[in-house]
Order: sequence, then C-alpha cells, then structure tokens
Amino acid sequence: MTGKTVKEAAKILGVPKSTLRYYDKIDLLKPSREDNGYRVYQKNDLLMIKYILVMKYGEFNLEEMQTLLGLISDETTTDCREKTEKLIKAKKKLFQDKIDYYQQMVSLFEKIPEIKDFNDEEERAIDSYVEQIYHMISTPEATIQ
Repeated sequence: MTGKTVKEAAKILGVPKSTLRYYDKIDLLKPSREDNGYRVYQKNDLLMIKYILVMKYGEFNLEEMQTLLGLISDETTTDCREKTEKLIKAKKKLFQDKIDYYQQMVSLFEKIPEIKDFNDEEERAIDSYVEQIYHMISTPEATIQ
C-alpha cells in the first residue's frame, strides 16, 4: 500500500474518520480501494480533502463543493468555468455583506455609552441605539444568512 489508511488520513488532516467515510459515501471524494475493500488515500486525495475543508470553512454547501471539485478534477469547459466564477463571486458578495453587517453592529455598539451610572439622557440614548439595532435586524434585506 502506497497511500494512507482512513485512520492515517484522518490523523494527518485532523478530522474524524467518519468525515472521510461520509465524503466517500456522498461521492464528494472517491479514494482508491485495496483488494480487501479498504479505502486508500493518495497524496492527491489528501489535497482534495484540504480543498473540501477550506470550502466547508468558507460556507460552501455540498453542491457548490461538487461544482468546484469538478472544475479541479475534470477537463474544464467554458460553462464550468463560468459557473465557478459566478459561484465564487456570489460567495465573495455574501462574505462582504456579512462584513458590512458586522461593521454596522460594531459601530452601533461603540456608540453606546459605558455602562455605569446612567442618567436619563444616557438611558434615552441607549434606547435609541437599541431601536436602531432592532430596525436593522428586523428588516429582511439586513438579515445575514
């Protein structure tokens, strides 16, 4: 055997063995098999799992991962490249929207006066900031998925 067992691959990548078996089960990654049926992970398989883990961290769903892995492993067509570019552009926008949202939240929280001896004016200011935050989170276009 020149590759790694499930146990060895899992240890190298810092993931549970069940994760690797799951990726095989859903056809996200198909490692080769020994005569006894055991999975064998080659160097390229380990690299593909790293791609999967990075995409998972990037909040790609399974379908999106399969699309991107298809671009890596297959002969790329113009249609495939266009789908991939569109997918990556959409992910970038999603993350930029999240960044903008969290920056707004930080900005609002920074405006709230220190919590200590509040006077009536500070309490009204906090009420106003809470209203702003509530308005921001209750509008559908502001909701982060």
